[in-house]
Amino acid sequence: MANDTGQNPASDKILNEPVWVDELHTGLTRRSHFVISGNVRDVYPHQGADKEVEFLTFPQLLWRIAQGKGFSALLNYSPDSGFELHSECNAKASGALKEAGIVLGQPLKSGVELAEAHHNLITIEGFRVAVVFDYAAHLFDGQPADINATLIAADQESRQAYLQGHDNRPSSATLWLVDRPGDLPEWFTKGNDGLREIVVELPNLEDRYVFAETLIEHFADAKGLDEGERAEFLEQFALQADGMSLVGMRNVAFLADDEQLACSQIAEAIRIDRLGTRRNPWKSPVMRARMMRAEEIITRRIKGQKHAIEKSLDILTRSIAGLSGAQTSSRHSRPRGVLFLVGPTGTGKTELAKAITELLFGDDTACHRFDMSEFMEENAIGRLIGAPPGHPGHERGGELVNAMHKRPFSVVLFDEVEKAHPRILDMFLQILDEGRLTDSRGSTGYFSEALIIFTSNIGMISSDHTQNAGMNILPSDDYDELERKLVQAVRDHFRLELNRPELFNRLGQNIISFEFIDGVVGSEIFYAILERVKSAVQAEHGIKVEIATDALEELRTLCMSDWFEGGRGIANRIETHVINPLARQIFAHQPQKTVRISAVRREGDRAILEFA
Repeated sequence: MANDTGQNPASDKILNEPVWVDELHTGLTRRSHFVISGNVRDVYPHQGADKEVEFLTFPQLLWRIAQGKGFSALLNYSPDSGFELHSECNAKASGALKEAGIVLGQPLKSGVELAEAHHNLITIEGFRVAVVFDYAAHLFDGQPADINATLIAADQESRQAYLQGHDNRPSSATLWLVDRPGDLPEWFTKGNDGLREIVVELPNLEDRYVFAETLIEHFADAKGLDEGERAEFLEQFALQADGMSLVGMRNVAFLADDEQLACSQIAEAIRIDRLGTRRNPWKSPVMRARMMRAEEIITRRIKGQKHAIEKSLDILTRSIAGLSGAQTSSRHSRPRGVLFLVGPTGTGKTELAKAITELLFGDDTACHRFDMSEFMEENAIGRLIGAPPGHPGHERGGELVNAMHKRPFSVVLFDEVEKAHPRILDMFLQILDEGRLTDSRGSTGYFSEALIIFTSNIGMISSDHTQNAGMNILPSDDYDELERKLVQAVRDHFRLELNRPELFNRLGQNIISFEFIDGVVGSEIFYAILERVKSAVQAEHGIKVEIATDALEELRTLCMSDWFEGGRGIANRIETHVINPLARQIFAHQPQKTVRISAVRREGDRAILEFA
């Protein structure tokens, strides 16, 4: 027997009812009001007396439940359509509504009118009616006075009936469908013995499996599958559709039908549906060709971090190959790859994230960067996941989810992660575990095609401040010793200080340690940055910058006066000693073709450039 959603019965196995269905079953005999939120626009499995499973819409399933409780009619009211009688109700119901003065298909103009109509409905003698107010928070375009008039009258009706023990007349029920819990006033929902709040959950694994049976015919090779292959497909579809509604699963199947995808391509069908694009840069031959030159491309920007680059490239290789998390069943939903970069400041952690972005996508602006020092306070979390309903900016959503909608194929960089408020750790855990994040508006961003990079200075400072000037790692440590100390520090930070060992476990073997730069590496960084400055002057002004040998050596000495601060310190000194005086010279003298720095002399902490 097919139902009117177009789905066929799936199985004769006995299904457990969802919790919300059981709540309605028991509540309809004792409660007058229900406030219902969650997954109310889906289809749901229902097992009839013949044990066959059919998939019904919310009104269809509600009517099945209400009929079983002796209700005479199901009536729906929406702001745009007014009252509508459920299609499966009989002609007797239409007559009873007409006698009560209920006009179908005509929205009411005020809360007073709606309250009066509601009163007439629930007081029809010998006629039990279930009234559904759809989009209840949006009645009368959200005008509080009109909504409150309806709610006050409805609340008074139910409370009076309970107080006076009116069990001599049939009890009707009113269901208020809202976007999320808390959409209706608290005075109406809290402490109301005649009301129950219900959240309709997303389908569980069993429901998704049963529904997948009704969808398999949409895949190109379904008819050729043997029993084992069929069971494997159903399991994979159900697992990978975690977080989806059943209607969402149906959309995936329709997409597979349109694209002629095989059952083995279920992950690809889900990816296309979620991201809205068939394009997949991770399979681009250009990206794979660039990976063949990855070390060359990255070492143009990163100096002296041989071990960190090697480990990063291993992670990138398996990310592009789609093998990150291959040992888990959820690899298709998790991020493409995760890197946790840790080590001394100024050694190139943030720069490596940008270099990786350039390597993968040809443009380092494809990196969504979030400086966690801006998210140290709990109230700053709203920037990432959006302001709560009713607060300013709620309609804009969260910056992180919006970024993933805008560019799902990207690098997401969380800089200086140890500075983030502890509550943000829950958000990281969801991203790493499930590959998705939902903001305050209910909009979901997917991270399955993103590379996640964390940077941190954890492990620099020792708990013992009496030795090594309080330093945990030293420039004299060899790489193995430095890596051991840093990994142990990260482990202790998450397990002991934050009491979040599960987050450390998600990082797995993806902790990448950076070492101190030495004088040789510092010189390489100095020359590389100076070349970028000269190229920028050439590009902006068409002026070639020449530097005499002695002047170049003097500048190198000045800019590397404390290379312990890393590349950032060298860059800052180049700005002070080279860029600033060079900019003044260009503005003052407006040279046409060449600027030559012939000598450098010092005046205190300043460098005075002499131009030929």
